[in-house]
Amino acid sequence: MIQVYEYDENFFLTKPILIELDDEDKYIIPENCTEIQPPAFFKSRFYPEEQTWKEAATLEEIDEILRQAEQETETLPIDILKTQNAKLTLRVAATEKENGLRRQREADTTLLIAQLQKQISELKEVK
Repeated sequence: MIQVYEYDENFFLTKPILIELDDEDKYIIPENCTEIQPPAFFKSRFYPEEQTWKEAATLEEIDEILRQAEQETETLPIDILKTQNAKLTLRVAATEKENGLRRQREADTTLLIAQLQKQISELKEVK
């Protein structure tokens, strides 16, 4: 079995076709087909005289195809989870920053209290 590529009357790719061996163990390839695999073009056109495929889509057609594909793309559950994970990671980072600032304020306050207690002790000793 081989795969060939069918093209229409304007030589545009229509579909791949599987060809089976005939009774004489030969592959009979239809006239509007080629064994040459087309590259991954948006709009493949076959040139029989050159035995090659070429891109036939204009830039505008390609842009339109890409725009439509982008609009039709569904949000995958993994993408939703990635977004949620990113938001939660930002929340955790913000909370850790707030906790760090709170601990710094507590340390500053504790130091201030200790300094004031030392000054009070020194004043009591002077009296």
